[in-house]
Amino acid sequence: MIGAQTILVTGGAKRLGAAIARGLAGAGHRVVIHYGGSRDDAERLAVEIGGVTVQGDLADAAAVPALFARARDAAGGAIHGLVNSASAFEFDRPDGIDTSLAARLYAINCTAPSLLASALAAQDDLAEGAVVNLLDQKLANPNPDFFSYSCAKIALAGATEMMAQAFAPRVRVNAVSPGLTLKSGDQSDAAFERVARANLLQRPVGAEAVADAVVYLIGARSVTGQNLFVDCGQRFLKRDGDVMFEGADG
Repeated sequence: MIGAQTILVTGGAKRLGAAIARGLAGAGHRVVIHYGGSRDDAERLAVEIGGVTVQGDLADAAAVPALFARARDAAGGAIHGLVNSASAFEFDRPDGIDTSLAARLYAINCTAPSLLASALAAQDDLAEGAVVNLLDQKLANPNPDFFSYSCAKIALAGATEMMAQAFAPRVRVNAVSPGLTLKSGDQSDAAFERVARANLLQRPVGAEAVADAVVYLIGARSVTGQNLFVDCGQRFLKRDGDVMFEGADG
């Protein structure tokens, strides 16, 4: 395991990203919390965990290198680790593709994570680094719902393996594929509770379990090019549509 490092967490101000930021801080790392439009949440979390913040629009690929540079400035030096947690999750299907939506989802869910990983690897003052990409159990359990989102995550899975090869031996690149972890859209608490147990272990995954997996991969110096599923076996229960719709009230 490596010692305390400076880790950039995209989308780190809220939801799963915030849980990951807290987990990393709890493991002794210093966290740079990236946010898009949630400045107040980011600043509060930074105070809570002793981190710093950086703002940036991940949909703007041309601006991603400058975002990484600002993260370095905020940290006061090298970024040793990167967790690509930020994600855009919007509905479409193959029979109704919105080209603008598809392009934006690909930019946020694949292009920006890859550019950030490349920027991390390009640092002259980095002796050893680690990248963890957040994917989805849908990779092993696909259905046509959220088509463009899924395509981008599938692409990021491939990018994970290719970047692990390209950036070795100095930078390790891995991924975590969570199962259903937090409510989506307008799910009620009761609906989410029902579907969160729809897996082999019949219990919710929990954001903390995903954070624990990220912390492990940040420090696992002999692991690269891997995708760790943290889904309670959800990927083994095949479905014709997305699990979130099974829990809809009505």
